[in-house]
Amino acid sequence: MFSHIARCLDLQEKHIVEAIVSGDSTRALLAHLASVSAPETGCAKVLLLFARMATTACTWLDGDLVIELVARDDATVAEAAIDLGGGLRERAVPTLILRAPLTEFARAIHRAPHMIAPLSIRAKSPQRIVLTATAVVRRTSIPPAPFEISSDSLFVRVPTAALPQEEAPAQSPPSSDVDEGWDD
Repeated sequence: MFSHIARCLDLQEKHIVEAIVSGDSTRALLAHLASVSAPETGCAKVLLLFARMATTACTWLDGDLVIELVARDDATVAEAAIDLGGGLRERAVPTLILRAPLTEFARAIHRAPHMIAPLSIRAKSPQRIVLTATAVVRRTSIPPAPFEISSDSLFVRVPTAALPQEEAPAQSPPSSDVDEGWDD
């Protein structure tokens, strides 16, 4: 179903939209992404699918969503569960082993925290990141509007037009003999 995705970096909005409609297709996409995961190949894009699970687009889950990412050697173990209350959780998808270090996920969250919305960080350490979205947040957060760049706006190569020559910097007036205090 998702075999055309050769690496996590190839994950696109259309794949997420296609997968999120059912638990089976979401599980299939996550399992495929785990199977093609590797360090420095965009593995953190898995967070986009988890974030979509925290919106109204995901109708097959009920309750508070908890995503737990735990460092294990050079990999990251990802658990997605529904918090049932009283310390009980039900797994939403099977445990995933993503072959990329937790630092890749932490770096992605740090650089673009808006990309995991409406998930919020509940706990963060060098060995573990916990992301959550309450049931109320999940029922009231709509997924981002899909967008696609028009093929008319894309180009294959940069035009070879000559770039303007840089002008020589203007000469600054000669410095005075007044000490301006830089050597104090």
